[in-house]
Amino acid sequence: MSRLVGPVPDPAERASSALRRSPRATLSLEPAGPADRTAAPGAAGAARPTGATTAAVSLVHQVPDAGDLWVAVPAAETAAIRYGGAHGRLEVLDVVVGGAADGRCRRVVVVEGRVELPGVRTQRHTAAEIARDLPEPCLLDVGASVTLVRLRPDRVVLTDHDGVTEIETEDLATSGPDPFADLEGHWLDHLNDPRCHVVPRMALRVCRCLPAERPLLVGIDRAGVDLEITGRDGRIHRQRLPFADDCTAVSELGAQIRLLAGGSRYPLDRAALRP
Repeated sequence: MSRLVGPVPDPAERASSALRRSPRATLSLEPAGPADRTAAPGAAGAARPTGATTAAVSLVHQVPDAGDLWVAVPAAETAAIRYGGAHGRLEVLDVVVGGAADGRCRRVVVVEGRVELPGVRTQRHTAAEIARDLPEPCLLDVGASVTLVRLRPDRVVLTDHDGVTEIETEDLATSGPDPFADLEGHWLDHLNDPRCHVVPRMALRVCRCLPAERPLLVGIDRAGVDLEITGRDGRIHRQRLPFADDCTAVSELGAQIRLLAGGSRYPLDRAALRP
């Protein structure tokens, strides 16, 4: 099986996209204690104070042009945050959402830093601002059963098939999510449908004949797509198929996917195919 490697978004953009989707995420909170004064956050071998709590996260929003994150957690889980904040560890499992590959983890993002608890009025004002960009139902409960806390990162680590990468907080601040991060699940759900023949046609670009197990599309971004193909040895191989052009609009993304599947750029306009 040949290997085709194309351009991929940089680690900061991949981490930002995972934070934007945050399909499965938790926030661990550690109350201020001796460990905070004797060991740096995230340091190897740092002692963890007793009383640490772990809360399920329903939303992560990156402050525009900044590395700070707004994190939505159940209000009952914020008792560990005292005056001056608490050390927090946000762990995001970026799993595939939609289609046959649903639930498969492709990368993990860990953000460690100081978690602050603003006042209720600030939380509600921030929820209204976030809703303009990321309309999530949980924002309606901010100030009641949901609390918005602010995470100021000290350390960001991305783990994926390329290995473990430590990302500078400044890089995360100047980066942003992939333009299709919000729509990726819908595309994967449609293209991985057994009735759709686009993914098998893409797979023929990297293998001479299709394996017995149907190839899976596990990632779509502005620069290309990621396929998982099960070889004859039973092992899963990750393959990157790059687009001919970088995409910024849905129409451009659809055109590039059709090209990878062996179709034309304008399949419904025969006149456009004439020289």
